[in-house]
Amino acid sequence: METHRWLPLEANPEVTNQFLKQLGLHPNWQFVDVYGMEPELLSMVPRPVCAVLLLFPITEKYEVFRIEEEEKIKSEGQDVTESVYFMKQTISNACGTIGLIHAIANNKDKMNFESGSTLKKFLEESLSMSPEERARYLEKYEAIRVTHESSAHEGQTEGAELGPKSGSYWEANFSSLENVLQQLKPPESHMDCHVESSSPSSSQPHSSHCRTKASPLCHHASLPWVKRNHVGPAKATSPSLRLRRWRPFLRLPSVGLHSVAPSIDEKVDLHFIALVHVDGHLYELDGRKPFPINHGKTSDDTLLEDAIEVCKKFMERDPEELRFNAIALSAA
Repeated sequence: METHRWLPLEANPEVTNQFLKQLGLHPNWQFVDVYGMEPELLSMVPRPVCAVLLLFPITEKYEVFRIEEEEKIKSEGQDVTESVYFMKQTISNACGTIGLIHAIANNKDKMNFESGSTLKKFLEESLSMSPEERARYLEKYEAIRVTHESSAHEGQTEGAELGPKSGSYWEANFSSLENVLQQLKPPESHMDCHVESSSPSSSQPHSSHCRTKASPLCHHASLPWVKRNHVGPAKATSPSLRLRRWRPFLRLPSVGLHSVAPSIDEKVDLHFIALVHVDGHLYELDGRKPFPINHGKTSDDTLLEDAIEVCKKFMERDPEELRFNAIALSAA
């Protein structure tokens, strides 16, 4: 079977917002970085928030959990409203686009679309389709593919040499929000996804992965579930620091930093999902999974905090991992 493959889309709110604009979405809602899980950092996110996208590593621990979760839900069942728009992923390097579609489709009543919007047309035409049919429809939807490729190329420009090189790590002990804002520097960052077709005997049709190249921030950990020491290569003699989590960098308006996207054929090990509020419940939408995951009750006012609690569970399953990132779709 032919494997469909797109260029990777950079994990950068500026790129994703431009991508959605080109698809005909009016910018009354914009993606923004989520800088951390503490209340003071969550307070920096404009409200209301209608979706959160999480980038996380595909590890052995996660794969064991994913299989167990799927078997448990199939056995015990779950409540999923018919109002949830969900689609599978069958295109390599498309997990960012799938996440964006999930975020917009499940908040369509809040969005303003331009006349002749490509995205609005796709959502309307695929509304009555099954998740598998939507995936196949996207494979043939040239207007979205071409726009995706254009946006991917926009993120392939090297920025000024203001931060550490890709793959390096920072060391800092940020004790307050003020220090975070004073000491943050913009490392390189991008995301892409990969879908692998399973063998004919496998019950799983596809698996997809995403990749990011970024430098995580080293933050003194106040949460007991993260315990890891790391010394960056640039400061090998520095005292080791406890790391909290991998956070997006602060994008300074005057910097305009972008990163070079990887090869279209490069396999990666991170994945991008959407967390949305539909009919009073919080749903995890992942094209690798056979169905949405209901994470319990939520509301428009508490979606960000409730979604971050789900993000924490992802991190708790892999306390030695640092590669976590989140962006939120917020009212502009």
